[in-house]
Amino acid sequence: MSDETRKKQDMTISHHEIKPGSMPPNASISRKLREFYDAVQEEGIPDRFLDLLEKLEEAERNTNSVKVK
Repeated sequence: MSDETRKKQDMTISHHEIKPGSMPPNASISRKLREFYDAVQEEGIPDRFLDLLEKLEEAERNTNSVKVK
């Protein structure tokens, strides 16, 4: 089952439909962790972090070019 299908199924089940003991004890925790992970995955990378990565790559290239000479 794909994540999208699972999300749609989770969204269609209301909290009133779930009876105590009908779901495994960790199902709620697992679902919340999956939702959190999906939300983090959808976030973009901040520009400041991208700038730092570019500076690091540039520094590594400069270090490698000095070693080659």
